[in-house]
Amino acid sequence: MDPQGLKDRIRNLLRDNGIVDFGVADADSWETDPLVSSRVQVGCRPKDIMPDAKSVVVFGIPIQNTILDTAPSIYYNHLYGVVNNMLDQVGERIALELLALDHHAIYIPRDGYHGIVGLKQRPDSFFSHRHSAYLAGLGNFGYNNMLLTPRNGPRIRFTSVITDAEIPADSPMEGKLCIGCLKCTRQCPVAAVPDKHYPEGIVDKKLCVGNSERLSKEGISPCGRCIAICPIGKDRITGPTDDAVSAIRVYRKPI
Repeated sequence: MDPQGLKDRIRNLLRDNGIVDFGVADADSWETDPLVSSRVQVGCRPKDIMPDAKSVVVFGIPIQNTILDTAPSIYYNHLYGVVNNMLDQVGERIALELLALDHHAIYIPRDGYHGIVGLKQRPDSFFSHRHSAYLAGLGNFGYNNMLLTPRNGPRIRFTSVITDAEIPADSPMEGKLCIGCLKCTRQCPVAAVPDKHYPEGIVDKKLCVGNSERLSKEGISPCGRCIAICPIGKDRITGPTDDAVSAIRVYRKPI
């Protein structure tokens, strides 16, 4: 199959699963892109995982605003798990399709760490999907260090499939989406979000993980406030009413 035909085939498979946010990064760009090479350490790059890697397929699933606006809550906690599980399953489906076409391919788990315990020991996963999505042209970074996208701002989660297939690569998005409104900085309950653009401003992961640990004990992690408050994204043109959010927050904590 020709490279563009392969890319179209993957796009169609993703669309069959309701996924429209999709891009491809060149596996070499982890070494050549200044932002990514400075932030993603050696050992956590595609060719460290698969030495013959040529392409990284990246796709994302949006977080539903009406649920996110209740965060931190049981409702958002459940959605978070459902989205992560779906990303893993579809990632493996894409990898299997590439394997069936005689390519080497592996999906990378959505969260490459052992929960809160793992994050406290090492505040990074073994592979950064947000940097992968940046290189695939799906968005760029905000003050909250999350990837902002034109359609959903930071309210989207990504995963990646590494392959030796040569698939036409996309380029990083030009121009910043973040408007520097500082809403995420002010909204953070533990003051972990910086007041500078990434990568100059880095989230205090010790504070963030500490907050997640506290919420986890209540069954309502993750926090989600810095992505819920962000005004970037077409999905934020309209949103739920205050009355609707209040009604849903009945389910905020365990009974």
